[in-house]
Amino acid sequence: MVVAINGILKSKEPTFVVIKCASGLSYGVFVSLFCSSNLSLNDEVELFITQIIKEDSNKFFGFLDKQEQLMFETLLKVNGIGSSTAMALCSSMRVSDFYKALASADENAFKRVPGIGAKSAKRIIVELSDKKPNISNFTNEKAQALQALLSLGFKQEKASEILSACVSQDVSELVKEALKKLS
Repeated sequence: MVVAINGILKSKEPTFVVIKCASGLSYGVFVSLFCSSNLSLNDEVELFITQIIKEDSNKFFGFLDKQEQLMFETLLKVNGIGSSTAMALCSSMRVSDFYKALASADENAFKRVPGIGAKSAKRIIVELSDKKPNISNFTNEKAQALQALLSLGFKQEKASEILSACVSQDVSELVKEALKKLS
């Protein structure tokens, strides 16, 4: 299983990049528009990778942000949402906007994404209802820290409560502070 790719960005399209590694191999990686906008040709890059292997394909999906990768992988768990639709969501919504739309059950936010209709929007909200963080009063950093704590297995209610009392401004520092308070 590939978890990250590090190399020189040799080719860039809006949602697809080619990275040449030191070993001489070049990898084609699908990326979101947000990720693509932060990449420049001939720069050294490292992308977190979600690899999807099917009987007729082996695709890499790359992310600069671990939280965007978590959002992508969460969307793949929804019935009827494949990698293309999940990547379209990652290209259309920032991570914090995604969780705000999920928390407020905002179907219209999801329906603005290409490939998402009313049924798919409802399905996303219903199937991911247990993933809804209460981030209405959270900064983007606290929302990302909450998602990190949820991915570590902490309950949403307890993690939200602890993060509300945290004072750090950086995502990693918020997670560390919250973990100390949770232990």
